[in-house]
Amino acid sequence: MRSPANIEFSRDIERRYQDNVARHILSISLYMQSEIMGALTVSHGHSQLRINFEPYISMAARSGARLSEIAEMLGISRQAANQTANQIERAGYLRRASDPSDGRAKLLVTTPRAMMLVKQGAAEALALENQFAELVGEANIAQLNLSMTKLSRRLGLLFPYQGEQALTLAATLPRMSDYITRRLQQLTMQKGHPQLKRSFGTVLTAIGPRGGRIQQMARSRDISKQAVSAIATELEALGYIERVADAADARQVVLQFTKAGRALIADSVDSVNQLVAEFAEAIGDDELEHLKHTVAKIYRLQHLEEDIFGNASGNDIQAMAQQLSMQLGEQGAINLGRLLLAGNSGH
Repeated sequence: MRSPANIEFSRDIERRYQDNVARHILSISLYMQSEIMGALTVSHGHSQLRINFEPYISMAARSGARLSEIAEMLGISRQAANQTANQIERAGYLRRASDPSDGRAKLLVTTPRAMMLVKQGAAEALALENQFAELVGEANIAQLNLSMTKLSRRLGLLFPYQGEQALTLAATLPRMSDYITRRLQQLTMQKGHPQLKRSFGTVLTAIGPRGGRIQQMARSRDISKQAVSAIATELEALGYIERVADAADARQVVLQFTKAGRALIADSVDSVNQLVAEFAEAIGDDELEHLKHTVAKIYRLQHLEEDIFGNASGNDIQAMAQQLSMQLGEQGAINLGRLLLAGNSGH
C-alpha cells in the first residue's frame, strides 16, 4: 500500500465538483429519503424497508401496476424490477393479482400495510418540507415545488396520473435524482469512460479532499460495507481510485482518486454543465437560477455532506447564524450569544 499521493484538483474543478445543483439535489433527496425511512422504521414500526421500494409502492398504490410499466419508468430491465418487487412482496407491502384487463398478466398491488406506510410516509415528508420552509422561507419552497414539478414533467419523469398541480419534493426529488444519475453517467461515458456503472457513484461522490472511508460511505448510503468495498475494488481495477494509509490511523485505509480518477471527475464536472444547460432549456434560465439558489441554501443550512468536504468555516458559520436567527428569532439569538459568552467567561 502506497503512502497518500498529492491528489489536488485545480481550484476551479474542485469548486465545481463540490458545489453544483446536481450534487445539491442528490444530497437533499438522499437526506429526505433517509430521514423518512428512519421515521417509518423507528416511529412507525415498519421493517425491511429499502429506499428503492418507493417508486414500486407509489405506482402500485393507485390501481395496481404492471412490472413492465415500472421497469420502463425506472429505466431498468424487467428482471431487475422483478428482483426488487420480490423483495417488497416478501416484506409484505405488495402482492400479485390478476390483471382485470388481461387474464394472463399480473398486477402489483399494495397491501393494507403498504397503504398505511404511504400515509405515514406522506406525513413525515410534509414535516421535512416544513423544516426546509423554516430555513429558506415558505415562498421559496412553494416556487421550488413548482419548478421541480415543471422540470420533472418536461423530462418525462412523472407518472401518467400525476396532473398539472405542483407536487411535493418527496414526490419529485427521488425520480429527479435517478434521472440525474443516469444522465450524468451517459454524458461522462461519452467522454472516454465506457466502463462506468451507475453503482460507482456511491463511492466516487463520497470521496472528498481527505479521501473517503468505506464505513462512512456504507452508513451514509444505507448499504453494506461489503457492497461499498466491492464497488471500490472495481474502481481500483479500472485505475480510478487507490487505497492509501489513513494519516489519522495507520491501521485504516482511505480511498483517494488517482490521476485517472481526477480526469474522470473533471469530465463529470463538464457533464454537470451539460446537464444544467438541458435544465435551462426545459424551464428557462430565470426559473433554473431560483431553483439552484434554493437547493444550494437548503444543502448548506442542513450541513449536508460535511462528512465529505468538512466545514467551509466562514460560509458554514454564516449559515449557522442564519439558521439560529430563523429558529430562535433575533432576540432569542442575542440571548443565546450572551449565554455562550457568560459560559466562556466562567472558565
